[in-house]
Amino acid sequence: MSDSKVYYAFNNGIHILKYVGQIRYTIGASLDRFIDGLFDGTPPEGFVVDLREAETIDSTNLGLLVLIAKRMARCEGPRVTLVSTHEDINDLLFSIGFDEVFDIVDESGHAMLNGRELGLSDSPSPDMARTILEAHRTLSAMGDSNRARFQDVVDLLERNPQQTTHEFG
Repeated sequence: MSDSKVYYAFNNGIHILKYVGQIRYTIGASLDRFIDGLFDGTPPEGFVVDLREAETIDSTNLGLLVLIAKRMARCEGPRVTLVSTHEDINDLLFSIGFDEVFDIVDESGHAMLNGRELGLSDSPSPDMARTILEAHRTLSAMGDSNRARFQDVVDLLERNPQQTTHEFG
């Protein structure tokens, strides 16, 4: 089991995810399924992702954040708010153009009232390769700079999706 933890709360129509620890690709497929479920019903009125307790976040999970933003845009919701106070994470977010897609703030007025740990699986699953590939395609599609940064990963995964556990572990 990894030290990746994601908590979820729902407060006044706002979905809140709180990332804790080292957020790695191993929880990507499980988190992707959870996010799919959030958008299956009534569209969220808002979405906040709290990164203040995240130590690191990998590119697969960054791609999943972009997918959340795209889904919010499709249902004509407001921009997703990312709450981050770590300079290194903020530098990463801005370097890959997240400020063009998200509202990035250093504090949030949304409390994690009655939040529950999602207990995401970090075991290999058949969905892992697809999730990692789609997350990186999404990051690449954000612009030329990201395409240059992530296209090699996309190409590798398209050629041999089974390498995911070896290349990214």
